[in-house]
Amino acid sequence: MAIVNEPHQEPESGGPAPLETIRHTHAPRSRKRTIWLVLLALVVVSIAAYSFASRTSPDRSSQVIASVPTVVVKVGTVEKTIRMAGQTAARRYASLVVTRFRGQPSMGASGLVLTKLAEGGTIVKAGDVVAQLDTENILTTLDDMEANIEQAKLDIERLKAQQALEYQTLEQTIRSVKADYEKAVLDYKKAEVLTPVEQELLKLNMEEAEARYKQQMAALEYQKISMAAALRASEINLERQQLRYERTLNDLKTFTFRAPMDGMVVLQTVERSGGTMAQYTVGDTVNPGRSFMKIVDPSSMQVEASANQAEAEQLRIGQPATVTLDAFPEVVLPGKVYSLGAMARASRFESYYVRSIPVVIQIDGSDPRMLPDMSAAANVVVGRAENLPVVPLQAVHSEAGRYYVFLKTASSFEKRYIEVALTGATEAAVKEGLQAGDQVALATPPTPATR
Repeated sequence: MAIVNEPHQEPESGGPAPLETIRHTHAPRSRKRTIWLVLLALVVVSIAAYSFASRTSPDRSSQVIASVPTVVVKVGTVEKTIRMAGQTAARRYASLVVTRFRGQPSMGASGLVLTKLAEGGTIVKAGDVVAQLDTENILTTLDDMEANIEQAKLDIERLKAQQALEYQTLEQTIRSVKADYEKAVLDYKKAEVLTPVEQELLKLNMEEAEARYKQQMAALEYQKISMAAALRASEINLERQQLRYERTLNDLKTFTFRAPMDGMVVLQTVERSGGTMAQYTVGDTVNPGRSFMKIVDPSSMQVEASANQAEAEQLRIGQPATVTLDAFPEVVLPGKVYSLGAMARASRFESYYVRSIPVVIQIDGSDPRMLPDMSAAANVVVGRAENLPVVPLQAVHSEAGRYYVFLKTASSFEKRYIEVALTGATEAAVKEGLQAGDQVALATPPTPATR
């Protein structure tokens, strides 16, 4: 409605008012009515919007809550384990080693050739022949020793005959000297009728014969000692050669290797030309003091592993474990910690400051597919919590050293602090704060929906 303002003219006295004046008088009343209508429309729109928002807000909140993944708390068991990698080894075994020879220490310095060798994996009985070394050189040595021994015996017999001849010669000389001495004594006894000069000459002759006789008697004793020493030296030489012969004969027995126990043959590895590693075969050379084969008891096995030095303090002898084989993942065997190393050791594949503790896991079960030197892993149980509410680690959060979860309520999620008894690889056992049947969020809910 337009309001027109025109110049005001005073009506004439006694006459009616003009039409324009009447129109101007009703204009303010229509304006107020329009304003009220606009305000009323705004109020109606606001009420309608509020009512619509009130009806849709619960639906939207329900959709937000439903979009957060949850899990139901259940009562169960949580185990904390430490995983270690290592290799399988036999607990009962016997190593076959080429001995160091006593008869001929220099023999085998350049190695001995294997002429017979049992195949790896063969099951043998105690006493079975499993390996044989080349005996050609040692048999030749034994022949030479036998000839030397016979020659030494002949040398002793010749020495005895020679000494007997020398002794007889010496005795003959002594008898002759003794006769001269006795004659000189008799001549001196007849010196009474002779001149003093002749008596003195006979006396000197007697004394000289006596000295010569005593000298020969003393030489006889020395000669006996010398002959006995020479004979004993020859006899010792013979005994030494006989001893070496017996030792070499015993060494020959060690060229044949027999299984000391029932078990399975496991061949050791040797470095060949080019740096490649391979198992011993017939024709390979083995040096004295080196092991080339093991006889193992496959029913008694263990895992030789190592644990990180930071985790070693959690390990105890007797803790249960499960053992798996990398080659056969389906094989799972029970076991327990058998021994812990007293000192840490360094690995050549890691930094020098990284140390590990040797750990031996005894395998209580057996499997025909399990062999020594297979890569294996052991999960040692270092902690166990039973009959407690269990939640996934994904649902557990931490804040200022305290753990909490988002517990689902009727219309939202509640931040609930909990006390964790034990954490495993994927789950946590809750001591306080939750009970079976509760639902907790696996992800952090939106901030407006949490308290």
